[in-house]
Amino acid sequence: MRAAGPVSPALRGPLAIIAGAGDFPPQLAGLAADGGRQVFVAALEGAADPAAFGALDLRSYRLGQLGRLLEELRRREITDLVLIGSLPRPSFAALRPEASTLKYLPHFAKAFRGGDDHLLRGVVAFFEGQGFAVHGPAEIAPRITAPAGALGRKAASAAQKDIIAEGFRLLAALSPFDVGQSAILADHRVIAIEAAEGTDAMIRRVGDLVASGRLRIAKGDGVLVKAPKEDQDLRVDMPAIGPETLRNVAAAGLSGIGLRAGRVLIGDAASLGTLADKAGLFVEGVAP
Repeated sequence: MRAAGPVSPALRGPLAIIAGAGDFPPQLAGLAADGGRQVFVAALEGAADPAAFGALDLRSYRLGQLGRLLEELRRREITDLVLIGSLPRPSFAALRPEASTLKYLPHFAKAFRGGDDHLLRGVVAFFEGQGFAVHGPAEIAPRITAPAGALGRKAASAAQKDIIAEGFRLLAALSPFDVGQSAILADHRVIAIEAAEGTDAMIRRVGDLVASGRLRIAKGDGVLVKAPKEDQDLRVDMPAIGPETLRNVAAAGLSGIGLRAGRVLIGDAASLGTLADKAGLFVEGVAP
């Protein structure tokens, strides 16, 4: 069984987890339940896998059933919620709203007129305007984020730490442009910057360049850095890595991963550290 983390006295009431795709929603739900929270999972259809949540209290909803979801949360007297998991950005026309949702469409029409950050901020503002408190995953279960230091036996060298620091400066400088949350650096230069394709696709792109001979990465060089953008709302848009990220990093011939400690979701740190050891990689959390 997972060891339950500390639960803030201010966060002991029932908790709703609005769940998208991936491993993090069921991990967070399980940790919250183990910590003594009463958990209700609102699984988004086409994204979350209801079976991954085991016996937890769960109902599935389409995006167009927002009104129905709000009614259920109020019926259960839930005021605390978390939005977690990946969800492809839908088109506004694809929402197919039910009658109970129609009155909320003007708000979301405005939220859709911008990039992902603008949309996510609009979602948070909506729920707060409805009287809910939106919490970040780290508030509910801090252990789900990257700790400071190496996750496995291998730590970054002094030279690799310099690369990580350079990568963090790069991502901070790119923040105003609302691009991705990761980059790859090697040989004292920027190899790739995450854009709309996502972190894992970016890593595979670098791997293809290496495999084709168009890019050479020396042993011990090549680092993936991952950190949130400046002023990013970590309640709903926290960067994340998982086992697939480590496998892609190893396949691309990179040496390891540098993360902002406490600001990147990793799930089970021990399992990720074991996987890093098997792959011969370092995965290191660096305090802001």
